[in-house]
Amino acid sequence: MKKKTSKSKQTITRRDFVGGTLMGSGAALLTASAPGMMKKASAQTPADPFPQSILMPLNDRDQSWTGPAGVGDYAKANGNTHEVINAAHTFRNRDFDARVRLAEDTHEHYDLVCVGAGFAGVTAAYTFLKEKPDAKVLVLDNHAMFGGEARQNEFQVDGYRLWGPQGSTGAVWPLEGAKKIEMFSHMWDELDLPQEFAWQEPVNSKLKIPKDTYSPMHLTWEDTDLGWFHDGHKMARNPWSNRFKDVPIDDKTKNDLIWMEVYRQPPEREDWAEWLDSMTYKQFLKQEMGIDNPAIDEYLNPFAAAMGCGLGTDVISAYQAFNFIQPGVMQYGRQFGIGDPTDYVHLASFPGGNTGILRHIVHRLIPGIFGEASKLTEILANPVDWEQIDNPANHARMRLSSLVVNVRHDGSPKTAKQVNVTYLKGGKMFRVTADKVVMAGQQHMNKRVVTDLPESYTQAMDQFIHSPMMVINVALRNWKFMDKLGVASVRWFGSDMGWFTTLRRQMILDGEEPMPLDPAKPTVLTMYNSFCMPGMPAKEQTVAARMQMFAMPYAQIEQQIIEQFTKMFGPGGFDAERDIAGITVNRQGHAYLVTTPGFFFGKDGQPAPSDVIRQPHGRIAFAHAELKGYQMWEGAVDEAERAVGQLLKV
Repeated sequence: MKKKTSKSKQTITRRDFVGGTLMGSGAALLTASAPGMMKKASAQTPADPFPQSILMPLNDRDQSWTGPAGVGDYAKANGNTHEVINAAHTFRNRDFDARVRLAEDTHEHYDLVCVGAGFAGVTAAYTFLKEKPDAKVLVLDNHAMFGGEARQNEFQVDGYRLWGPQGSTGAVWPLEGAKKIEMFSHMWDELDLPQEFAWQEPVNSKLKIPKDTYSPMHLTWEDTDLGWFHDGHKMARNPWSNRFKDVPIDDKTKNDLIWMEVYRQPPEREDWAEWLDSMTYKQFLKQEMGIDNPAIDEYLNPFAAAMGCGLGTDVISAYQAFNFIQPGVMQYGRQFGIGDPTDYVHLASFPGGNTGILRHIVHRLIPGIFGEASKLTEILANPVDWEQIDNPANHARMRLSSLVVNVRHDGSPKTAKQVNVTYLKGGKMFRVTADKVVMAGQQHMNKRVVTDLPESYTQAMDQFIHSPMMVINVALRNWKFMDKLGVASVRWFGSDMGWFTTLRRQMILDGEEPMPLDPAKPTVLTMYNSFCMPGMPAKEQTVAARMQMFAMPYAQIEQQIIEQFTKMFGPGGFDAERDIAGITVNRQGHAYLVTTPGFFFGKDGQPAPSDVIRQPHGRIAFAHAELKGYQMWEGAVDEAERAVGQLLKV
């Protein structure tokens, strides 16, 4: 929400860190090499301590680590693949600077180069060409497919095409509600996206099934048939309806859960937003709501992290918790007239998440990239015409699997007439020049790639820390076992893998259901898995979380999913060998910005870091949703348009 107005207790010590990163960690992907370094990898709590012996450079990964990625154009781009990670090692090579100097000059000059092909990058290119239709624009990205986290996994199962999001998913809906809470972008209208949607109804099932993935995590548990599962106990169905009668938790925890839902009167104060940003969410829970309960932290941490906060209650700003509609703090919406957004908005999510929206921008940016597409479903599903993506005849070109490693003005930033952009592709360094550059990636990369930055920028960028997220899509041949158990959404506790998944109703697109919703037919279950490690400082926690995620080979993840699903769904007749058609793992190393207290409004008399970075640096401007403090596609569009507007004045 936007404010309208203004098993071991050991941890990594600071001795293990050098310059805020773990020894041996790469500059681009702060990870360590240790397949199987932990026998257990919990999405809620830290597992084994990290011994000094495993703090070593990441070994080269291969396809067996990445795992299968489905079919279609996204089949080689499931999150941070081994190719992406191995390429990032360039930053650690001793001959790196020499290679940059000796990069092959392509003799290409562009009016604008956009670094990053997520929402911000493609929007910046699109916006620039609206103002200068004869310009030449190049978009560079290190992945094999455009989209950033707005990418999808595709499956072909028993004659059905299935989709699942790799990350970014959902536009706030309906549009009037989105405008009320200021989570609307004019781009929706400009792209001629639908103004109304109808959602499919389940066939041969009486289950109450939600419309999106996030709402049933907690926001609107009443809109789904929800199951809670604890190992060794039967599935508890709709626990909120019977005061958690069948849930093996103590009475205090039950009362605290209910209190979270009925709490309505936070302290009224004019500076409520700044006040919330002065404390962690855990401090608010304890000091203002009277909740001091590790079981509540365990409940909230993966929910808050997956919603968009990245980590849990112990480190995130209470104001960030408000932005993502967390219990208690969300009541401040009543003080400026938006009430409880969960009463009137949810997410409208295309089959592959926000991939559907981003593809519409790319469709406008590079005509013909999806062939003769004109209908909504064609833009979503048509394959990429690879002859068009980097076609010299187009005003906009996109160069993928191209890791930008150095961006620098050709001379003083104050007087330079162009910018040099060096990138790594196919093991070779290349250089292009540009009149202007939009850095549309995250600040942990910008501060290393833009090599003539003033210290004020790097200091501001140092305040941006990012947590990982592992998004898993499980393609099923059927979900009869869920129907038999009477659950459409499931929350589980104390697991080595995951914590939540749900069925979801698909939007009707061009008069058709994009995927079936019948227990006897295939579907995809999506799991957003965070790596919260309560008790560690935020920056150290994000690094350790990345280590944990990247140390997990695909085979380990696959086996843990099978074991967890068998425990939960076995009583309903689930058989993994028969019912699972495919599992795709999307590791996002820097998925979510983690905002600690003081991020939004500054602290110690210093400006908020975003205010510094939003100022152009010569011919370079910065655009990414994280400058808003929260990563939503609408914010990425807004920041891209702002950056282009600034550069057009240069």
